[in-house]
This record gives sequence, C-alpha cells and structure tokens, in this order.
Amino acid sequence: MPKASSDTLWDLAIAEVEKRENPDDDGKRVEVWEKSILFMGNKNGGKTTIILRCLEREEISKPTLALEYTFGRRARRQNTPKDIAHFWELGGGTSLLELIRIPISSNNIRSFAVVLVLDLSKPNELWTTMEKLLQVTRNHVNKILTKLEKTNPEVATEIKQRMWNNLQRDHPDYELVDPFPIPLVIIGSKYDIFHEFDSEMRKIISKTLRFVSHYYGASLVFTSKSEALLLKARVLINHLAFGYDKSKSVSVDHSKPLFIPAGLDSLSQIGPPPASDSDIRKLRANTPLELWKKVFEKTFPPKSFCDLQDTKDPAQDLQYVECEVDVMRAQKNQTKAQDSIFCSEEDNSLYFTYSGKSNILEVKELNYQVKTASQIPWYENLTQMKMPWTWTSDPRSHVSIIQNLNLKVQSGQMLAIIGSTAGGKTSLLDVITCHDHGGKIKSGQITINNKPSTPQLVKKCIAHVRQDDRLLPHLTVRETLLFVAKLRLPKFFSDSQRKKRVEDVIAELRLRQCANTRVGNEYLRGISGGERRRVSIGVQLLWNPGILILDEPTSGLDSFTAHNLVITLSRLARGNRLVLLSLHQPRSDIFQLFDLVLLMTSGLTVYSGTARDMVQYFTELGYPCPKYSNPADFYVDLTSINKQTAEKEMESRKRANALSNLFLEKVKDFDDFLWKVADGDNVATTFSKQRSHLNSEEAINMPHHSSDKLPGVFKQFTVLLSRQVSNDFRDISTLLIHGFEALLMSLLIGFLYYGHDKTRLSIRDTTALLYMIGALIPFTVILDVIAKCHSERAMLYHDLEDGMYSVSPYFFAKILGELPEHCAFVIIYGVPIYWLANLIPEPEHFLLNFLSVWLAVYSARAMALWVAALLPTLQLSAFFGNVLFTSFYLSGGFVISLENLWTVPFWVSKISFLRWNFQGMMQIQFTDLTYEMTVGNTTFQIPGKLVTQALDLDSHPLYVSYLVLAGIVCSFLLLYYLSLRFIKQKSNQDW
Repeated sequence: MPKASSDTLWDLAIAEVEKRENPDDDGKRVEVWEKSILFMGNKNGGKTTIILRCLEREEISKPTLALEYTFGRRARRQNTPKDIAHFWELGGGTSLLELIRIPISSNNIRSFAVVLVLDLSKPNELWTTMEKLLQVTRNHVNKILTKLEKTNPEVATEIKQRMWNNLQRDHPDYELVDPFPIPLVIIGSKYDIFHEFDSEMRKIISKTLRFVSHYYGASLVFTSKSEALLLKARVLINHLAFGYDKSKSVSVDHSKPLFIPAGLDSLSQIGPPPASDSDIRKLRANTPLELWKKVFEKTFPPKSFCDLQDTKDPAQDLQYVECEVDVMRAQKNQTKAQDSIFCSEEDNSLYFTYSGKSNILEVKELNYQVKTASQIPWYENLTQMKMPWTWTSDPRSHVSIIQNLNLKVQSGQMLAIIGSTAGGKTSLLDVITCHDHGGKIKSGQITINNKPSTPQLVKKCIAHVRQDDRLLPHLTVRETLLFVAKLRLPKFFSDSQRKKRVEDVIAELRLRQCANTRVGNEYLRGISGGERRRVSIGVQLLWNPGILILDEPTSGLDSFTAHNLVITLSRLARGNRLVLLSLHQPRSDIFQLFDLVLLMTSGLTVYSGTARDMVQYFTELGYPCPKYSNPADFYVDLTSINKQTAEKEMESRKRANALSNLFLEKVKDFDDFLWKVADGDNVATTFSKQRSHLNSEEAINMPHHSSDKLPGVFKQFTVLLSRQVSNDFRDISTLLIHGFEALLMSLLIGFLYYGHDKTRLSIRDTTALLYMIGALIPFTVILDVIAKCHSERAMLYHDLEDGMYSVSPYFFAKILGELPEHCAFVIIYGVPIYWLANLIPEPEHFLLNFLSVWLAVYSARAMALWVAALLPTLQLSAFFGNVLFTSFYLSGGFVISLENLWTVPFWVSKISFLRWNFQGMMQIQFTDLTYEMTVGNTTFQIPGKLVTQALDLDSHPLYVSYLVLAGIVCSFLLLYYLSLRFIKQKSNQDW
C-alpha cells in the first residue's frame, strides 16, 4: 500500500517540473520538433481571444483562472504530417508568477517562445506588468540555460546565438541591445480604445514599446478585436507556432497600429525618450532601459494593485460547481462566525486606496479649555440686554473640555471615539482639524507625521466630514461629485481622469444605484439619509486624503444604514487611510468593526486600545460586561456622569476619575498610549501586517503638494457658474412660483388701472402707479434672496474653510448665475403693467421705463445679498433688510415730498433706489405730456414738467437717475463681496 503523502498538488507539480529539468540521462532530450508558446500579460487583456482566433476556433472566451493549456495542429504543405503547437495561457496578470516554471523546461526550451499581451488601454499598469512578467520568465530561462551549459553546451550556445541572429552584425545597434533568451512577441491589445487617447499619449506609449521590443529583440504588433488587426498578430504567432513565413512589412507610424517584426527597427528611427534634456539629466539612469522606464512612469505613474482581488472565485463559476464541497464550506463558515464575536466583516473590493506615505496622528498630553462666553453668538447676548464689555468678563466661563489626553493612530486603522454627550468628542476633532474657534490649548501637542498641526498642514492631508450634510439639493449624486472633482483635483487632471475618479468614488461608496438621483433635502425628495451621508464622505474622498475625520457620521440614521456606513469606513481604512470618527453609543455589530476605541467622559480618557480587548480590560478592573449586552452601551453608561441629583453626580464623577487614573497608570510606559493584553504586543505593527496585503487594484497616485496646483480662479469661476445654473434651474417649482408671483402682482396692478384707453390717467393716479411699480416687487425679491442665501450659507462656509475655492470666483458666479432669473422676473413683472395701465406707448419710453425698473429691482437683490452675507441668521438678515427697505420706501419722494424731509431722511433718500427709480419714471412719463385740468368752466393746460417740479423730482437730468441706480447696485455688490471676504459665513448651526 503506497505511503500517504502530505504534499499538496502544488508541491507535486513543482516536483514534476524539477524532475523534468534534471533528467537521469545525458540531458540531450531537447531535440523535439513540437513548438510551445506561453501567452501572458495583463489580466483581461485579450489573451484567450487571440489564441482562439489563431486556432480558428469559434468559441466564447472565458476568464483564465490560473494556467490553461490547449494545442493546435497545422500542416505546412499538403500530404505532410501536421506540426503540433502547445499553447499555454497564464491568467491573473502578475499574481501567479510561480506558474511560469511549469510550461518552460529543459525539454522544450529549444522550441519555446513567449507572447506578452499588454493592455494599451491601461498605460499606468503597462510597465509594471511587462517588467514583472519578463523578469521572472528571463530568470527562469537563464537557470535552465545554466544547467544546459553543463549537460549540453552546444544546445545552450545555439539557443543564445539564435536570438542574436535577428540582428545583422553590421546593425548599428548590435552592441546596444540585450535580446531576450527565447523568441518574444509583444502584442498591444485593445487598440480601438488606445486610438481614442490623446495623440501625445499615444506617441509616448508607442515609442516606449518600440524601444523595449527592439532592446529585447522582440516583434511588436498592435491589435484589437477587428479581423484586420488580428490577422497581423496571427502572422507572427503562426510563425512561432508552425514555422510559417514571417511578414517583412513594417508600420512605425504612431497614428496607426504598429507592426514591427524583430530586427527591423533601430534606435535612430525610434528617437530619444520623450522628455526634455534637463529632465533626462535629472533622472540619473544607469541603463537605457532604466532611463526609458523613468521617463514613461513620469507620464504614467505606476498603480499599486493586487491582481488577486479581482480574480473571480472559481467556486462561483457553474462549470466548477461541487455541491457537497459547497455545503461543507458553508457549514464551516457558519461555525467560524459563531465562534468569534469580534469577526469584522471582510470586503476587499477596494476601488482605490491612498497611495501616498503612511500617516501618523499623535496627540500628546493635550489639555484644552473653552471659553463658554465666546460660544454664545453676539446677537443672543444682545437679546439678553448684555453690554458688549460684559460678554467675556465672567471668570467661570473657562471650562476644561479635554484633560491629559494621549493618542496615537496610523494609516490602516479606524479609531472610534465614543462616549456620552458633552464628553469632548467633537472638541477633540475640532482641535485636530484646527477648527477650535473660541478654545485654547493650555498644554500638549498635536502632530501629523511628526510635524505640528497647522491649518495649512491640515488642509493638505486631512478631510473633515461634518455632522450635517451640506449639499446642493437639485444636483444628482454624480453631478455633485463631478463639480467637486473639477474644483479639488489638481489642474493637470484631464476631464476623463476626473470622471474616472468620480466613478471610482461612486463605486467605493456603493452609490451606483442612486448616482443619477437628486441629492434632495428636507423639502425635496431625493436620496436616503445614509446615501446622503456617503455623498458627503465622497465629496471629501475625491481628493484622496490620507486622513479622514468624521463627526457623528451615524447621527440621524437607522441602525441598518449606520452599520453599512461604518462598513464603508472600515473598507476605506483598509485602503491605507487613517479614519477617525466620533459616535455616541454604537450598536454591537458596529462596535466589532472598529480597530481602536477611545472611550471618553467629561474630557477624561477612560480607555484607549483595541475594540476586541476592551471587555477584557474592564473585566480585569472588576466591571465585566453582562452576557448578551453591547460592550459600547454598557461601558459608556458606566463612565457617564449622572446629573439627576448632586449625590449621583458626585458618585459617577468619582468613578470616572478613578477609571481614568487607573488607565493612565497602566499605559504610562507605552509609546502608543494603547492598552495591550500582553506587554510584548504592538498594536500598530499588528494592524499594519493585517492590512499590508490589502492593496487596491485601482490605486490612485496623488502627487505630493498637489493642493498647490489646484485649478485657477477662472476655472473655479466656470465650474461654480455651471453648478449655480444647474442647481437653480432644476428648482422648477421655485422658479414657477416666482414667475407666477411676478405675473400675478403685475396683473393685479395693471387691471387696477386698466380701462383708460381714451382718457388718460389723472396726475395723482399716474404718480401712485409709478411709485407702486418700483416699490412693491422689490420687497418680495429681498425676502426670497435672503432666504436662498441662508439656505446655502452653511455649505459656503465649509467650502471656503476647506479651501475648495476662493471668494472671488464664487462672487462672480453667484452674480452672473442669477442674472437670467432676474431678467425673466423683471420682464414678467414689468411688461404687462406698462401696457395694461396705458402708459406712453412709444418704444423709447417703454425701454427707458423697463431699464429703470430693472435697475431698481436689481438694487434690491444686491442689497439682499449683502444683508444675507453680513448677518449670521435668517431672522436678523430679514429684519435688517426690512429696516433698510422701509427707510428707502418712506424717503422715496412719494409718501412725503423730498423738500419736506428733515436732515436724516433727506440723506437717506440720496441712497434710496426707490427714490431714484421714481424720479426717473416720473421724468419719462411726464416730461413730454400736457395735462388738462378743469376748474368750473375753465380748463387749464398743465405741462408735465410742472408736476415733477412740484414733487422736487426734476433736480437732476434723467441720465443721473440711471447712473445713481447703477452706482447703488455696484455699492451693494461691493459690500456683498467684502462681507464674503472678511466675515466668516457661519450659519446659526455653526455657532
């Protein structure tokens, strides 16, 4: 009975290969007449399709899981035996390099060839794939040749010399190349996609592949699924497989598919690397191949990826189904899940990771105080009748929020800060992100990568997701992210790269199903709360930050949605990011997802360490978690301050202080300030090892200091203008309401004065009509504009704080973006009134009247913009806007004549846009008219100029009214700009 072996199938395969490589005879078993070809290259690069077309098989290509074999038979001539070609295909890209040893052996090395298929549509993966595959193959072939030199030196010499025969001895590059030891063909696949690239990109890729092919003595051909291009690839492969004649035609035009058989190219025709002389000198390459590599990777940075992540699970393929095995596997997984309470959910489908340097966030001995008086808005102090000099004089206003806190967390870890309300969680996040307005660090230090935390450093490497979602409601999810991508990504990103980044974020955050749905808000139905929170995360994730900080990300979400959101954050942490978030009391399955936990109460640290060890830590202190209880709930309740009575508050505070002191005593000797089960454990190293293999296939390389190269002011303006127009004109209901409001008021006033076609309106009626035209509608405009600005104020504040754009482009985009709506509004309002009231019908008078109304209404809009930016709440802005408008209304020259105004209202009338609009329209309507007035039996002819003189409205020519109105508009816009520039646009939620 044979002895049972513990060797795996893999071990047996390797042993068989080694046995073939070391035969017992004299080693001359290489004389075979069969050809063998190994196809390798990018995953999903089209290798199977090329093989099937070469063998003229009409089959549907399937994904190659590992190493697959097939063969073909062809006769060179009639009535001759058919030659056999063995076709091997290596799947998995560069993830299964060890399998290259299996098909290549000393038995077939003499008749072996390699076909390298490179996906031209993925230039960032091209050099890495090519280098790894060729290097492993070359090393293995060289080992075989070294052994052959001992057993059969003639054959070894013949194989080496054969590759040099592709170049004639008089070839100018004979001494400059290093041919591959066995025949090599490089195929660039997916040319149809590659052809859509920018011409400069195509040229760089084509020249690089020409150099590599020529350097290795290989043939080069570009192909796609089209039969015409596949035919050229078949010619080269049939030459290797069956000895068919090799085509001598050459195509080196970079604008067309390349076709260059081995030995028919030259370095002089290829030219130098596509870079300037100064750049080439800076690269400092030792060999020509290294120089071309550095030049190529400067244009197409290599992506860090793991091919195994997208390898389809064979167990899910129907052709490999084994029901009994699947049932046993499912039972084993179920048992394993039940045995481990802290089994975090694995989801390795990362679409991209943070590919920069690892980050370390460290907080040392932090003591932080807040002056509570500074947290009270000034307008609340005024409502309480407190004088300004008493606002900060209370000595009890200084409150200690964080006490003696130590913290250290690094990339690849997710730290959750948990605790009861007023425990210092949000304050800690604000201090780390330099948003601690009104507070003061009494002692301690916060460092990021051993550098003191500063606002400039925070903006470069930290993304802060606030507790509330601040998004434009009428944009879709994809549009929201695309506008942010245009603003936040470096300006050297192309539009296609920005769209690709947006699609990566949508896929990473599982937003594909709602990508084309409007975001919505409390008034507009849109995506769900959890999806909206993920969009807020996506806005920050777009620029691929290394540190992600979230304040109460699960607040307002149901437990299921909150759980899915934290799963997403856990997956982001595995993408080489540092994730820091605060929560109140997470449910048990959310708690299991955390790597590290910081438990705080009243600014004190009660526990800091791994989530899975927290129960053991408190159990050792005499506070075991009851069975079937959520550890987060139990220990947050244990450490909370109970303020029901003075006795309970004293008791709970004493317990919290004792637990804090015990923890500080236990971790005082640890550099990372984390409690460990055993002294020898290193939590940071453990997590680093656990996450080191989880690299993403689509890693995105963000250059250092990329924030210094963000889009310029003009680009920001165009993006913001497009965003403004898109959001405003999607709000159809609001636009219709405003239009109906303008039309209704126009018709009400117009029909009130309608019916005087034959007899002109009296002087008194005409005067009242003209004043109402300019005075009624601006008030509604003021209220609408103030309300709209305050609805956008919170988002504007955080966008400016994050440096997404500057004030100037936002200002001009806001002004120009609302002009179409303003013009339509004034047309709907001003045109019907004019003709219904039978005012002077000449076009000149109508246009002058319309221009005056347009300027007056726009003055009201500009004033409302300024007031909304000046004051922090909707109520204050509406109040102040109402005060200004009422002052302008009363001093407009109709309620009381201008000559009867005393000093203060007289000067107010100088800047009243209602007064200048009234004066202009009065001069337009009365200057050229003569009115008849009958007293008894006598009729008097009264010139219209006397009317304007009587009301003191003829002190300036007509053009002055337009100039003053334009000046008022510019003045209010200037005040609006200065308010945006120098007043923080905090909403009442941000105080």
